[in-house]
Amino acid sequence: MYLVAGLGVTGQSVLKYFTSQGEACYAFDTREQLDTSELQAQFPEVQFKTGQIPPSWCDKIDTIVLSPGIAKSEPWVKACIQAGKEVIGDIELFARAAGQPIVAITGSNGKSTVTTLVAEALSEAGYQVGVGGNIGCPALDLLTDDTEFNVYVLELSSFQLETTYSLRTISSTVLNISEDHMDRYVGLEDYIQAKMTVLNDTELAVLPQEFEILHMAKPDEEVRFGLMEAERLPEKRYGLITRNGQAWLGWEDHPSVPVSAMAQQGMHHQLNALAMMALCRPFQVSDAVFEKVLSHFQGLPHRTQLVLEADGVQWINDSKGTNVGATVTAIESAAEASKGRVILLAGGVGKDADFSELGDAVEQYCRQAVLFGRDRQLIAQSLPPAKTVFVETLEEAIQLAKSVAKAGDIVLFSPACASFDQFKNYVERGLAFENWVHETVGGLPKVAP
Repeated sequence: MYLVAGLGVTGQSVLKYFTSQGEACYAFDTREQLDTSELQAQFPEVQFKTGQIPPSWCDKIDTIVLSPGIAKSEPWVKACIQAGKEVIGDIELFARAAGQPIVAITGSNGKSTVTTLVAEALSEAGYQVGVGGNIGCPALDLLTDDTEFNVYVLELSSFQLETTYSLRTISSTVLNISEDHMDRYVGLEDYIQAKMTVLNDTELAVLPQEFEILHMAKPDEEVRFGLMEAERLPEKRYGLITRNGQAWLGWEDHPSVPVSAMAQQGMHHQLNALAMMALCRPFQVSDAVFEKVLSHFQGLPHRTQLVLEADGVQWINDSKGTNVGATVTAIESAAEASKGRVILLAGGVGKDADFSELGDAVEQYCRQAVLFGRDRQLIAQSLPPAKTVFVETLEEAIQLAKSVAKAGDIVLFSPACASFDQFKNYVERGLAFENWVHETVGGLPKVAP
């Protein structure tokens, strides 16, 4: 008997999948006040409980399907493991049943963008692509979809990988590692090991140039990507190639896409593109397809997205910058465009992160940092005091930035924190930023908050 633990989007996809398979299960959520009446109507054969698991269920349960938001370190989960219960996640169920090639992408930053680029390239090349996991729809919904996919592209978080054991991929990557979710992990090494499991059983491991890999099973093939001259290195590399004074993205000595053709310019966009090309290596994808995708791709919402330019000041929404590494990358990109005239808006829930790297970036690249939200004082301990000011809310941060911004500046909203002190999620936070910018600076709101 299965226990579906956690009744958010992922848990509901598990219930839907089990129903399609005629599989009996119990359903449980730790939130005592959660209203399950709609779910009970949708899944009448399933028994629902909230708050605590009924003792009578414990002997009947063989396997717990744990939602990513519930840690394996929770006392009740540890007790179940000690009692011999199997604990898996929805990605493990997916891996056992998929039956088609899987491309898997994880990392601290950039995984949604690379997942989208891979899916667009494979789709443009003629494949029927199912995209899901930590982006878009839950992975199990792809298995109950009417479409007959012939390849799956999954974005996977460390939380999902913690409970995944049987995933076999045709290509997979850990794009990068920077400190994140330290409120859930014992330390950085614990977080890294969760990420690294995506490489345990892959035909092609795609890895950053300088990445040191420990405790990894030997893949059939390994390639590296990075902003180096690919053709000058003896090992298998995706990188930059110079032809007639022009920079190209390419493989070893083969130029594929001129950098000038990319819709998004900047070093981290080139890295994302190279990772995408490498992950597509097992498939039939032409240079023309890569160039078409990269020349049209304008980026994902809330990821270093230009909201408005007024009076010579650019306002950038990077609400998806929820950790220090993402924000540092965004600062470096903005500094490249503005010659160091960056006003950073940051703050929220710090997730026990080390903000020293952010402090270095602010010192080097920013004219000012405006901190808001719950952990602003904690973040400030790592930032240069002369460049740091405090407000309570994001709206106040925008107002302050408007009062000090000058032509040529970039106001970068990249929080380096989670959102749930003042917002439901990074999307709500990003939409609020866009609306308040339009309200404060000019123009019409893009969407209602």
